[in-house]
Amino acid sequence: MSGECIDISLFIKFEKCKRLNPYTMKKKIIVPTDFTKAAIQAIKQAVAIAMKADASVTLFHVIDDNAATLEETRDRLTAEAESISKNNGISCEVLIKEGSVFDMIANTVCEKDYDLMVIGTHGATGIRQKLFGADILKLVARVPVPVLVVQEDSPLVETFSRIVLPVGSHDNFHQAVNAVLLFAGIYDVEVHLYSIHKPGFDWPLQMLTNIEESTRKFEERGVRMIRIKEEQTDFSPGYARQTLRYARSIGADTMWMMSVASQEYYYMAKAYKEAMLLNDAHLPVLCAGGGAGA
Repeated sequence: MSGECIDISLFIKFEKCKRLNPYTMKKKIIVPTDFTKAAIQAIKQAVAIAMKADASVTLFHVIDDNAATLEETRDRLTAEAESISKNNGISCEVLIKEGSVFDMIANTVCEKDYDLMVIGTHGATGIRQKLFGADILKLVARVPVPVLVVQEDSPLVETFSRIVLPVGSHDNFHQAVNAVLLFAGIYDVEVHLYSIHKPGFDWPLQMLTNIEESTRKFEERGVRMIRIKEEQTDFSPGYARQTLRYARSIGADTMWMMSVASQEYYYMAKAYKEAMLLNDAHLPVLCAGGGAGA
């Protein structure tokens, strides 16, 4: 037996999160913030969603060894939360913890039963907490609720109406579908269920099953869906460039992706997911399917 310690409390919280109704909002959104421009954009996006969904927003900061004092941090966050509540008519609270960013965020999301996390990513420049590129991927892989990742230059989406959902062969692809259904309960969305066919390549059975099940769920919920099958024209990792090109061509508001890799495409997943998160169109990306142990 391995000597590695297992955080059983986190496992219990994760199991609790999985049992919650995936289609119904508890109307709680959390936004980790480090006071950077990307974090400010994430807060703006979270507030826009909260106003539409009649949800509350929690501004969450993790203090590290080099951070300002607790009192200074609390004063700054409290002032921002009060401004948000006053100007937008929604509840906004403050939460501050000390420790590892990755541990604190993953634990806190399930402790408070949030529906959605919105977080900013900083491209290749990095920040004090180093939440960029591969680090953002590590983080979203551990969070068991949908995570909307925005860039500093991402447009503020007032109404999500057109979503590109690349279909994959993940065993838990239903979590991406559930994330779409969560947004479909707030907005009148049109989902583009997207796949690329590689000549001479047969799709795995799980991928065919995911297409069938996704279509059924969207039909049952009355969500408008367009099935898109393109032939491969691009050789970037995971066809990231071709997927992004399609998203831009239809004026998509956002793209969805799985937080973790499927077994078939594990070797190319990291490069694909980084390309999606840091896309040059600055589209927000909704990540789903993460959780404890990832």
